[in-house]
Amino acid sequence: MVMLKEREKQMRRNMNSSPFTGIAAPVSGIIILCLFLLFYTGIAWAKVTASTDRNTLSIDETITLKITSEDNSGTPDLTEIESDFQIMGRGQSQNYSMINGHASHTNTWSITLLPKKTGTITIPAIKVGNETTHAISLVIQKQSSTPAIDGKDVFLKITLSSSGSDTLTPDPASDVDSEQPNSFYVQQQIILTVRLFHRIRFSNATLSDLALKNTVVEKLGNDAKYSKVIASNRYNIIERRYAIYPQQSGKLIIPAMTFSGNAEISQNFSLFSRPGRQIISRTKAITLDILPIPESYTGKIWLPAKSLEIESEIIEDTNLITEGEAFTRHIVLRAKGLLGSQLPTSSVASSKTLKTYPDKEKLSNQLINGDVVGVRRDTVAIIPLKAGPFTLPEIKIDWWNTKTNQQETSHLAAQTFLAQQSNETTTDAEAHQPAPLATTEKTIQTDKPTAETVEKIVYKEPHFTKDPWFWLSVALLIIWMITLALLIAASSQKKKITKKIVNNSFHHQHKNYLQAVYDACLDNDANKASQTLIQWAKDYFQQPMLSGLSAIIQITDDESLNQAINELESSQYSQDKHSWDGKILISVLKHFIEQNKTEEQNRSKQPQAFSSLNP
Repeated sequence: MVMLKEREKQMRRNMNSSPFTGIAAPVSGIIILCLFLLFYTGIAWAKVTASTDRNTLSIDETITLKITSEDNSGTPDLTEIESDFQIMGRGQSQNYSMINGHASHTNTWSITLLPKKTGTITIPAIKVGNETTHAISLVIQKQSSTPAIDGKDVFLKITLSSSGSDTLTPDPASDVDSEQPNSFYVQQQIILTVRLFHRIRFSNATLSDLALKNTVVEKLGNDAKYSKVIASNRYNIIERRYAIYPQQSGKLIIPAMTFSGNAEISQNFSLFSRPGRQIISRTKAITLDILPIPESYTGKIWLPAKSLEIESEIIEDTNLITEGEAFTRHIVLRAKGLLGSQLPTSSVASSKTLKTYPDKEKLSNQLINGDVVGVRRDTVAIIPLKAGPFTLPEIKIDWWNTKTNQQETSHLAAQTFLAQQSNETTTDAEAHQPAPLATTEKTIQTDKPTAETVEKIVYKEPHFTKDPWFWLSVALLIIWMITLALLIAASSQKKKITKKIVNNSFHHQHKNYLQAVYDACLDNDANKASQTLIQWAKDYFQQPMLSGLSAIIQITDDESLNQAINELESSQYSQDKHSWDGKILISVLKHFIEQNKTEEQNRSKQPQAFSSLNP
């Protein structure tokens, strides 16, 4: 009985057990091992590394970042690097190999980086395909304060001055002179000199451009080259000069300038050299204080200069000036420290005794002893309207002497001349009545008898009415005259229509310009009001070359308008730019336009005393 029960239990155990139960543990171990090997192999195939040639460098030195990727088709994403580094160069190499029947592909990227700031900077993890590198920490130190004494092969130096006569200091202890001025007036000339010191040969050299906001930048001449011994080292020097004119008061930041190139490596037994390591040199950023127009300045136009001269020249013989005949006068302005485009017009306006016709001005800039000398040449044709003495009035131009920080005035003295009476006279011609054609025979008789034959002159009426060719010619002449009259009438009508279209278009365009000025004034936007007012003036005065608010003042004689324009111009250089009220300019401008319109209507009703002249 007991034996039967034990056999029954054995049979139940055999029924509940699976035939694979005995091998379950070994199979599970094999599966885990395969998964581990697969994962390990995947890691090996997608390995990406990053490395640098050093971890400590100065801010004016470059560093090479190498990224290596095995069997990875992706490319490095360098977006996050650009916030702390400037990418100066990129390179890529590839390597293929076959080991024990297994092919491998390796990509290596070499990225040249220039740090933008000092301190501890981290090159973040860089993504290559689906993998990322590890982060790298770098220590960026300040650049050397004495590059020449430290024996650097290449370094940059910046000099600032208000004139071009600065000289190279014997020992450039830093990239910026410490004793140079850092405050200038708005629109004043600033000479910026960049010098590159080098004692090695290099190739692929580049120097960053000088780009400044709200500033006019003019490169002065060609680069100068010379050499000098500094701290027992002979350096070759390349010098580049700029003239800059800040157009807005406040802080002006001159950004860091960067030189980059490759040092040339001479090859043995060869006349040629090959490019070697990359060299980077960078200056520090400079902050300048741009001063507004002094409150004590009373001139109509702000002219900061070192000197300003006015000259006058008349081409013709002044002793032969005649009424009704034009003579030419040249007025030349020369200002040291200003551009020709900054100088005001100085021509003489028309009067009751003189009629003037100004020609287009000629502007030029000269480089004299390192200074910019702006030249403006105004040419005007002058016609005396009557005989007798006449005077060309005095010309005065106020300007600010940047050497003495005082306002000065340049004068061109008044000149008096004598206009001779015109030699042209009119005489009454004798009236001659033509003799009528005789219709009857007449005989010419003499008072005394003569033996000569008496000559008879007989006039007979031609018989045109009997000639058909006469009537044909008359008919053709009449047809030709009718055709010519129709053509003239059609041409006149076409001109009237074209003129009407042009006038309508001109009126619409002028209205848009004027409305833009009003809108800017209502918004109290001084900058926009200045731009739109200049555009309106170009259209209104028909002077497309007009530039600047100062030029508008020169061509108008309305004191209220000129004062409003001066206030608008001054507000742009004031620190409180929201104090300008545009409603004043609107009122003055409307009155000026209405007054000119009334004067033009009055002039059109009066006969012209003198026809216009285009010299």
